[in-house]
Amino acid sequence: MENNQAIIVCSHSVYPHIRSSEGIVNKNWFDILSEKHNNLGLLSSKKSIKIIKNKRLINIDNNVLKTLYYWSKLPKNTFLGFLYRIINRTTLKLFALSKESSLYQMLWVKIQTNYVLKISNSIENTVFWSRILPTFSILPIINVWNQKRIPFIVNINDPFQNNLKNGHSYDEKILIETVDKAQCWTFPSKRLATLMANKYNLDVNRCFVIPHAMREQDKIYDSEKLVNGKLKFVYTGTFYKSAFTDSFGIELVKFSLTEEINKVEFIFILSQYDNFSLQWIKKNIPNAIIHTKLDRDNVLKITVNADCMLVIDSIMHQDLLKGKLIEAISQGLPILAVTYPNSVMDNVVKEYGGISSYQNIENDISDKFRNVVTNLESGIWRSDFCEKRRVVMEKISEKNIAKATIEITQYALERFLWKERESKREPIAPVNYNWP
Repeated sequence: MENNQAIIVCSHSVYPHIRSSEGIVNKNWFDILSEKHNNLGLLSSKKSIKIIKNKRLINIDNNVLKTLYYWSKLPKNTFLGFLYRIINRTTLKLFALSKESSLYQMLWVKIQTNYVLKISNSIENTVFWSRILPTFSILPIINVWNQKRIPFIVNINDPFQNNLKNGHSYDEKILIETVDKAQCWTFPSKRLATLMANKYNLDVNRCFVIPHAMREQDKIYDSEKLVNGKLKFVYTGTFYKSAFTDSFGIELVKFSLTEEINKVEFIFILSQYDNFSLQWIKKNIPNAIIHTKLDRDNVLKITVNADCMLVIDSIMHQDLLKGKLIEAISQGLPILAVTYPNSVMDNVVKEYGGISSYQNIENDISDKFRNVVTNLESGIWRSDFCEKRRVVMEKISEKNIAKATIEITQYALERFLWKERESKREPIAPVNYNWP
């Protein structure tokens, strides 16, 4: 793809404006791509795009969106927060919008639709990417496509939840609308790609895998690292009740009765949590250190000194590649996964050289915790681990993420031109993007 051709990313959730795992992954991916492609624009929760000389793109703060977003997050007991909720409720009734919508969302879609339309009219052969969730990130692109066809790609990191007895959910309906419009779809794992393709009738030959993007770290785990004091076992991210099960808690209590517990310090850095989360940790790991509301720089300062990262899997997430797993891999850290046999996490962790323990096998988690302590005390194991991890670290490297993105973008453009009969030859779909 020509470096001066435009790529527009339409993604509501981008760190630091949206402080979530999705936001971090999207931010990393965009930053990696921006170093390889010099005409790149971002439409996010608070960012829009300005076209400057020679059809170059620059990102600009959108003060209207920033203000609306700020108001939407204010507590309802504040004047502006209360006022926003009144206007929001009135708007939903007036326009008969779905319960998934909001005043902020409606205006975000409208404003960003205008930017997508302006760019598509101004810069020929622009390719648009939408990274969802939230699913409404793609609505500006679909709105423009319904006026004039444009080439676009959809990235999906998680399956959609559907609690309806019949029919499709709001998110599912939006995805289904892309079936005959999108040039291709990308996912962080092959299992998720296959699941979504089968469920929503996506063309599986146009479903590609790009692992979650993480920036390369200046400092990675060294097998010669000296352990001062206790081994630091660190967990970061959201506390999922479906992952932190009663059986997992029982296994931690079993581990606490072993002599190895005296060699370990547990550190939990929680981004999303509630009182139940704190109670669960204190009940099952009474001496755990708990951090909340840390910014990303402070999180990385703690994880870079970890001896082992804990990555916890829910039974509902077996087809997913977790961003926190890739983050740990990017730092080259030993990993203990609490997961299920043959899950995506299980397979990646074992290929990487980490250790998987299984929620559905009695005593397995407590036994694996003891094994990890023994391994980390062994210089031979640490050296072997650092040698084995290289293969997976290369697969998630910035170079490979950028290469995959640009090749898939080029394919999307060529296929669009072929479908529009501006090209006589059907392009060949890339075939080597199916890991993990």
